[in-house]
Amino acid sequence: MKTGIFELHWKNIFAVSAMVIVAAGLMLAGPAMAADNQGTGDIAGDSASLTDSNIFTLTSTTLALNKIAFLTDGTQLTSGDVLARGTVVQFVIYVDNTTAFPLTDVSVQDVLDPAFAYQAGSIKVDNSQATGAAQAAIYTAVNAGAAVTDAAGDDVASYDGTDTINVGNSVEATNTQLDVAASTVWAVIFNAVMQ
Repeated sequence: MKTGIFELHWKNIFAVSAMVIVAAGLMLAGPAMAADNQGTGDIAGDSASLTDSNIFTLTSTTLALNKIAFLTDGTQLTSGDVLARGTVVQFVIYVDNTTAFPLTDVSVQDVLDPAFAYQAGSIKVDNSQATGAAQAAIYTAVNAGAAVTDAAGDDVASYDGTDTINVGNSVEATNTQLDVAASTVWAVIFNAVMQ
């Protein structure tokens, strides 16, 4: 017997919403790293006849893909919240680009669990918040934007009609390319109704 009430657990949301992020040439997991690179050599086996090159320090930054959920009144949901069937949940997915370099050709894909039904015309994107912005500020900024179309090929984001939100053109080739400005937070929001 179904009661029409669901308990919302973050582990369940992440287990049932598969997310993929693709960014050309970027490391997306693991700790931040630094590596030194120096050229050395010799002439005919004489190492004193050729000096070493300069040392170049290469640093990579780890990007994190974050997903948070809100009610339509702006209340952030936490693990263990109990919601009635028919409740609209706003999912926010964001990347905080803490680097001084823009990210080019980024793509994000989110697959909804059958317990959620996407609300047509609810996808919005934003890249106006500075790096390190609070989650409430990210939510407010992306939620205040104009909705993009659900159709693939019209803009940067689309809904595939079954259960998947695609942002960028690596997964959905007809979407426009997604670029994330340096030192900013890029976010997408969409609404889903609990079934």
